[in-house]
Amino acid sequence: MASLKYRNFIKIKQGTKDYFGGDQSWWKNEDETMCEVGCGVIALCNMELYVDGVSRKGISYDDYKVYVDKRHKEAYPIKEGANLRRLGLLPLVMERGLDKFYNDIGVDPVISWCPTISKKRIRTFLENMLDNNIPVVASYYVFNKKNKLDLYSYNEKTKDFDKVSGIRRHYFNIVGITRRQGRDLLVISTWGERYYADYKQWVKKLSLFSNILYVE
Repeated sequence: MASLKYRNFIKIKQGTKDYFGGDQSWWKNEDETMCEVGCGVIALCNMELYVDGVSRKGISYDDYKVYVDKRHKEAYPIKEGANLRRLGLLPLVMERGLDKFYNDIGVDPVISWCPTISKKRIRTFLENMLDNNIPVVASYYVFNKKNKLDLYSYNEKTKDFDKVSGIRRHYFNIVGITRRQGRDLLVISTWGERYYADYKQWVKKLSLFSNILYVE
């Protein structure tokens, strides 16, 4: 099992509410493209902020949105046009933008989208990043709606996991791998919340489209 050093990930503060990373729906009234297909921008900005030390102090809702707007404009543009926009943030753009971020802080890591499609090797890549305290930008992409990746939240009252949502085409952050109730679960940040997903269900669909952005 593996996890980030700082378990709170990116704490975004809005009044009395603390979010677990960002949520693309916060742009609903400002930027239709971000709201619909901005999940890749959110996942990368979460990662950057964590690497930059924000996890230790948190960030306000307003400051988070300013940061995301800046990075969306400068480093992570989404192609306009009906057909291109549906693809969201392109993998090559993700690599280039993240490489520029690391270069600006004086680091030159190896960055590669989809380092493997081997179900055995991908676990090693995931654990390497988490052990090195680097959040993982991951994707899940399937064509069949019946193959959604189930998301669960932990119910403190019942001490059990409740199925709350599902992913079909989405970027998100993996911030840990834990073993609960006899199965390995990915600990995920998406839509501003902490969720869990069955590792076997995610890795079963491993491909060029369902994979990770690897940083070493």
